[in-house]
Amino acid sequence: MIATSYHLRPRRGWLNDPNAVTQVAGRWHVFFQHNPDAPRHAQIAWGHATSVDLATWQLEPVAFRPTPGGPDAAGCWSGVYLPGHDRPGVAYSGVQDRSGQSTVCLRWGSPDLRDWDDPIVVARTPGQVTIMRDPYLLEYQGRRLAILGAELPGAQAAVLLYDRDDELHWRYQGTLVADDPVLRAAGPADIWECPQLFPLEGRWVLVVSLHHRGVLGAVVAAVGELATVDGQLRFQAEAATPIDTGSDLYAPQASLADGEPLLIGWIREPDQDPAVRDQAGCLSLPRRLRLAGTTVVSQVDPGAATALRGQRVPTRTGDIDLTDRRWSLTVTGPGAALRHPVHGLLPVAAGDQIWVDGPVVELYHPAAAASTWRHDQPWRLELNEPAAVEICEVRPRTP
Repeated sequence: MIATSYHLRPRRGWLNDPNAVTQVAGRWHVFFQHNPDAPRHAQIAWGHATSVDLATWQLEPVAFRPTPGGPDAAGCWSGVYLPGHDRPGVAYSGVQDRSGQSTVCLRWGSPDLRDWDDPIVVARTPGQVTIMRDPYLLEYQGRRLAILGAELPGAQAAVLLYDRDDELHWRYQGTLVADDPVLRAAGPADIWECPQLFPLEGRWVLVVSLHHRGVLGAVVAAVGELATVDGQLRFQAEAATPIDTGSDLYAPQASLADGEPLLIGWIREPDQDPAVRDQAGCLSLPRRLRLAGTTVVSQVDPGAATALRGQRVPTRTGDIDLTDRRWSLTVTGPGAALRHPVHGLLPVAAGDQIWVDGPVVELYHPAAAASTWRHDQPWRLELNEPAAVEICEVRPRTP
């Protein structure tokens, strides 16, 4: 096993969506879409990492790969941990061929979540649905349910609802939400990918990633209610805003494994030339969520933040070059801004936190959505007065 700290990434190969984020016997498990053979999106398997503090990760062997001739022969795509059974299980989108059509596959696992049985198909794409993927599980009023992202005829985005009373045979219940004016106004999409639905401070939050004509767009959090309308469970959105206002976070997963929503997302990176760079993609820092009105805001999980921070860096004056740094910065006074050759000037305020991991920058505000970027061109922190920022090193740690 290999130890990795700070932003979770494999040693080599491709990483995208986080999957099956859960906690078992006090240890966190995060799976992720992974091509261990090359830094490009192809023949997606599930990678696996574990941690006791959400800060230092142990890379485990690949959990499972596509099954030749099976329902996931073209890829094991996004999915979730299956709670409430006498053995570990995961449910995910098994992609059958280059068409992108999928079924929901279930695999039972060993107690340590390292060995997995062959896939069992538990749900198929309904006939009136163009495409569906990315199951997410929830319970509501004693019912075991699942939702999936979908495209309906006419390139209309939707979220589908399934009943999981029989875990081996999910029953399609129609659309949970479709053609919603609040979500429609949040941005164009023909598929609402990786839907996540969970309670937060007495409200329901639906998170969707906006896929439009092959382009990956914003990640939107809609705050609203679940209600039964004409005998059908529906999500009714009140407001929808980006859960991250940067350019590079996509397909996050929210886990309720320890009772409070914990969100981890994919920090995007395009396919790489393996002769130049043999690894692509990483996961965001783990985030705890809360509501500021109808906006979902986040901060780095406090335990992970404490574990990551090392010694203080001596006070700096003037501008600070963030190139190749591994720093946690807390803005303690006014008059600061982040500057980037591509993204321009981004104001920061007292109380904001900036986490830098080389080309990856995550910015957290106390009362606004976080922002995530990944770009090889350097960032600079501009300070208009000295001692306006507290800096700590982020150092690799031994698990």
